Amino acid sequence: MSNLKQLFRISKIFGAYYEIFSYENGSNLATLRGKLRLESKKDRHPFVVGDLVYAIWNDSTWIIDSLVERKSILHRKSSAKDAHALCANADYAVLIASLKEPETKSGFIDRFLAAVSVSGMEPILVFNKTDLVSELEMNTATSYYHFLGYKIFTVSIHKEDSIQELKNFLRGKVSFLSGNSGVGKSSIVNILAESKIQSTQEISGSTSKGKHTTTNSTAIFLPDDTVYIDSPGIKEWGILHLEREDLLLSFPELSKAREECSSEFCCEFGENCRIQEIFQELPAERSKSMESMLESLETPFRTTRRDHWNRSERGR
Repeated sequence: MSNLKQLFRISKIFGAYYEIFSYENGSNLATLRGKLRLESKKDRHPFVVGDLVYAIWNDSTWIIDSLVERKSILHRKSSAKDAHALCANADYAVLIASLKEPETKSGFIDRFLAAVSVSGMEPILVFNKTDLVSELEMNTATSYYHFLGYKIFTVSIHKEDSIQELKNFLRGKVSFLSGNSGVGKSSIVNILAESKIQSTQEISGSTSKGKHTTTNSTAIFLPDDTVYIDSPGIKEWGILHLEREDLLLSFPELSKAREECSSEFCCEFGENCRIQEIFQELPAERSKSMESMLESLETPFRTTRRDHWNRSERGR
C-alpha cells in the first residue's frame, strides 16, 4: 500500500484510537502521529467525528498525519466539565423532535437552534410522530418555526413515504442527526440508511483498545456520497459556549433588527434599541425561552425549570 497521504473522514472515536473511512479504502483503525498526540493533550477532544484528515499507511496501521481545516463544527457545553465538540464538517444539523410521547419542549429546540447558529451548519427540524396528533396540533407546534424561515419536515416512522422527502433533501450531503431520548431518532436513521449502507466497521476484540469516548457519534456512509452522523441521545443542549450577543442574534426575529441597526458596532441594547423593542414583542413562550438561556449565561452551570415550558403557550 502506498505511503502517500490519503484523505479520510473520522467515523468513530475510541479513546486514543480513531476509526477512519474513505470510499477507496473502507473503514480502518488509526492512531495519531506522535506530534499530534502531544498536541492532543491540550484539548479534551482534538478530533471529532466528521473531521477530514490525511493519514499514512505505516507497516501495519494507519497514522493520522494532519487535520484538514474545518468548514463547520457544532459544540455543546452544559457545565465546566461537560463541553463537547459533537461533529465537524456537516452541511446540516438535523434535530429529530417528537410531537407527542414524549413531546419535545420548545426550550430544547430553541437551544439547539442557538447552538447551530454559530456552527456553520444549516439547522433542519424534523417533527416525528405525526400519527399521534391532529393536524391542528401539528400546525401549532410547527407554524412559528415555519414563520421564522427554518426548514421543517413532518414525518412518521409508520409512514415511511413521509420520510422520503427528507431522504431526498439530505442526499449527497453530510448531516448530523440528533434528538433526545424517545423521539424515534434511531428508527428514522434506520429508514434513511435502508439496507444499502456502507456502515463503519466495529473494532474487533483483538484490536479494541481504549474505551469508547462520551462523544460517541457514529458516521454512516451511503454509496451516493450521503453521510449521516448519528449522535447519542442528548438530554440538554448546553449553550454555555455562546456569548450573549451570539445568543440574542440566534433568534431570527432579533437578528433581522440587528441588520437594520444604524450603529455598526452597537449591540449595547439601550432603551431605544430596536432589538429590545422586538424582544418585548416576542410570543410568551419564545420570550421565556430566551430569558432562560440568558439566565444560563449569567449563572453558568445551573439549569432552570424554565427550560421546560410547554409549547402550548406559544403565541399567548
